[in-house]
Amino acid sequence: MAVTLFIVIDLGVLVLNFYTSFKISEDAIGVNLSGRQRMLSQRMTKALLTVDIELRDGRDTTAAREEFKLAVGLFEQTLKGFEVGDTVPGGDGKRVYLQPATGDAARQAVDAALTLWKPYRRALAPVLEGRETLRELAEAVAYARASNVKLLGLMNDLTTALEKNATERANFLRTVQAAGILLALINFAYILYKFLSSLRRADASILAVNEENREILGTVREGLFLLQPDFTLGTQISRSVGTLLGKEPRSGDRLLDLLGPLLFEKDLNDARDYMELLFLPHVRENLVQGVNPLTCVEVRATNALGLEERKFLSFSFSRVIDGGQVRHLLVTMQDITPRIALERQLDAERSRARQEFSSLVQALRTDAGALRSFVSRAEAQLLQVNDLLRSLSEQQDSVKTRKTMDSVFRLIHTFKGDAAALDMELLASMAHSLEDELQRLRNLDKLSGEALVHLPLALEGLLEKVGAFKLVAQAHPATTATMETSVGPSSPEIPTALSRVLELAHRAAADLGKQVRTRLVLEDGGLAHPRAQDPELVSLAIQLVRNAVAHGIETPAERIAAGKAEIGLVTLSLVRRDTDELELRVRDDGKGLQPSAIRQRLLDLGWYKPEQLDQFSERQIMGHIFKPGFSTAAPGGSHAGRGVGLDVVQQAVSQLGARLRLHSTPGQGTEFGIVLA
Repeated sequence: MAVTLFIVIDLGVLVLNFYTSFKISEDAIGVNLSGRQRMLSQRMTKALLTVDIELRDGRDTTAAREEFKLAVGLFEQTLKGFEVGDTVPGGDGKRVYLQPATGDAARQAVDAALTLWKPYRRALAPVLEGRETLRELAEAVAYARASNVKLLGLMNDLTTALEKNATERANFLRTVQAAGILLALINFAYILYKFLSSLRRADASILAVNEENREILGTVREGLFLLQPDFTLGTQISRSVGTLLGKEPRSGDRLLDLLGPLLFEKDLNDARDYMELLFLPHVRENLVQGVNPLTCVEVRATNALGLEERKFLSFSFSRVIDGGQVRHLLVTMQDITPRIALERQLDAERSRARQEFSSLVQALRTDAGALRSFVSRAEAQLLQVNDLLRSLSEQQDSVKTRKTMDSVFRLIHTFKGDAAALDMELLASMAHSLEDELQRLRNLDKLSGEALVHLPLALEGLLEKVGAFKLVAQAHPATTATMETSVGPSSPEIPTALSRVLELAHRAAADLGKQVRTRLVLEDGGLAHPRAQDPELVSLAIQLVRNAVAHGIETPAERIAAGKAEIGLVTLSLVRRDTDELELRVRDDGKGLQPSAIRQRLLDLGWYKPEQLDQFSERQIMGHIFKPGFSTAAPGGSHAGRGVGLDVVQQAVSQLGARLRLHSTPGQGTEFGIVLA
């Protein structure tokens, strides 16, 4: 505010100085021309007398008349300028603008002169026009002699008044300048006072900061200090540095000399190379952080009892950049010995937990062939997920990233269904938790590598559990025919697998508060078909049965309200058709597909506008149930609301080279058919 006031004062003085100077300049013109008026009043009187004398003597009056006309015209024009303002010839002959006279005295002099001049001008008119008679000339001369002194006096009064005005303006200008300088000095004194006050406060703040800095450096557990480009320590060093190094450091000590007795020679050389790299401004810091050789180093130290002990230190380096140059490195030292000990303890606990889990798995009793088939598929699926996650962290294109994320979601969803079919709740629960995390990532506007950091850990846990089941499967001989041989209707393997699918239907219904009964139909030698042994067929049956329970079958209350039996029916059929094709059918007697509900859901998702959907046929609208991310159900535990189930089915059917058939009647039920050649 003080600086702003200083500027305002200076600008005010400057404006007033400019304005007053301009007015004084105008006054100077007026004073100059009023003085000329006195001279002109004498010139025109003298010229008139000269014309009178030369005319009486019979001489040529041309020169005298020209002088008379010039004096009268210039006097009259200048007098008019003093009255109303006008552009008139100046003292040097150049035209200047003459401001009207201001001030009472000046205006009175001008008004009196005009009163005297008007009859004077009428008397002079015949002479100016060159048509005067001797009588008219005599009258003009008489009027000039009578009025000349008065006119001269009035012009003197005008000059005096204008000079007085100019003097007043000059005095005003000096007053403004003096006041401006005085105010500027006062303001400067105020600014100086505020500056000194701020300086004192800043000094007090610096002292307080230094005291706080001393307290922080004295109490912080981490070792903190600045490292110079020559690897020497700066002036600010935390007390913990000496504790961690076993030697009290001083400003100017070389870090490598302090670390020499503690590190192995290779670690010392690697540390030197790494710090030299950090001081190079063109090297990007985030690219070399991963090669820090001092992230975790084992050092030899002597404790208070003089005994040598091993501990682990971690050094982190952060650049201090000024003007594009690396001025210092901020070094943070930490004793991570407790953390290393805890990590080793956790590793031991994990090993023991894996052993306990393996022992538990060995106690499980299940069909070895089905278990072996599940483990083989699960391991392949999870490894494929791992490869996709790796590619996902390297992708920059958002569209490709979304597609890759959808592929990961399909694989995990299929794995969860296979695990649930075998009643492996542990694996199904872990897969569901991973689905939750994937769903959260799918809802993000932008995916980044940091957002995916937790996925590999969860995937590793699944792989470990599957690995344990793999050991169990390898330890038990198969009790049924393998899937690679041709089997007939008498083989229990396929019916057993399909029956587990129907058991899954009962568990899903219980989770969703529904009631179902299931029926398995094997017709026309379906089990003897070569494609009946395909494990992908069971996986498709799992997805379709879960979909039937989650989306098709209503709750008991809804079924009763619709006039149906309280318990729904899900039928799983395996039929060999006349064309020697194998068809898997999953039918429910639920509410069927509702085109209006699908249309509304498409609007809610923002996929289409109403006018676009009006152009779709009912079949085209119903086809959107196979699109990734589409679901008409709210999230319902581990069975519905993901928008991925039928997407998985369509992808699997396409990979099998099969055909997908759909028939649905609103209010009566839905049937999916998969036809394999």
